Amino acid sequence: MAAEDDERRRAFEARFLELKQRMEQGLLTRAHTLRDAVQRLLAGDESARKVLKVEGHKLRGIAGSYGYSQLTELAAELEQRASLSPPPLLGQLATKLADAAEEVGKRSASAQPPSPQPTAGPSSVGAVGTPRVSAAPPSRPDSVPRTAAMSAKALAARPQIQGAEGGPLRVLAMDDDPTTLKLLRLTLVDIGGFDATIVTAGKNALDEMRLRNFDVVISDAMMPDMNGKEFCSAARQLGGFAANVPIIILSAATQDELRWQNELAGPVSWLRKPFVPTALVKDVAKIVEAHRKRA
Repeated sequence: MAAEDDERRRAFEARFLELKQRMEQGLLTRAHTLRDAVQRLLAGDESARKVLKVEGHKLRGIAGSYGYSQLTELAAELEQRASLSPPPLLGQLATKLADAAEEVGKRSASAQPPSPQPTAGPSSVGAVGTPRVSAAPPSRPDSVPRTAAMSAKALAARPQIQGAEGGPLRVLAMDDDPTTLKLLRLTLVDIGGFDATIVTAGKNALDEMRLRNFDVVISDAMMPDMNGKEFCSAARQLGGFAANVPIIILSAATQDELRWQNELAGPVSWLRKPFVPTALVKDVAKIVEAHRKRA
């Protein structure tokens, strides 16, 4: 049993490592996209402002998910300066951002997966502090993997909380970055044992909320189609369970940027990226339990 548990732990760590490397290498691509958009804006192409806002937020969110504070801060500053006319020192800032992203990519490329490599099989939870992922992702990128068989120790560490309708806790989560979504799947399903529905936009989340009840909803602060405030307001307007379901804003945004949280009806919590998977699972369970006690 010990050897089997060790193999499952290595498989799980390998999955997280591959996911982290994909994300880190993708940061450089986004940084180059931002630098190109800066050059277009400085040349007079006003349409580049939208690219800077959208891509800057995406890079900021991904970097924030994994604790790269320098990249997060540079991307936030780039977004702010791009909104000004004329934008001050934008070219220098874009170059600095690209250089920082390149350093992250170099460190990522030199990282080695756990050795020896395990064969594909059920995953487990070992010491999870750095996000990692398997070399064999699900065949459908948008699918939510079934909860894998885990060791007795890992199962015992899961939050002992059931959904309102019995069975696993029903969680709806959304983010616009594919890599972050995969990390959320691993966190909520493999580690938490939750019944997780994962979507990529606020509109899709609202559609899911019309179809079924959830025990908790996790949203990024800024989605492509709506921001966190707009999503929360739209969710409450659905009525029924959605009017009072706990909503967690999981974002790299600062506390000041999320002041609107206190303006919304219903329970809304805020958790800062980057998140440690095991800690996020515990936080989700605590927020749901606290909500039930208040109800």
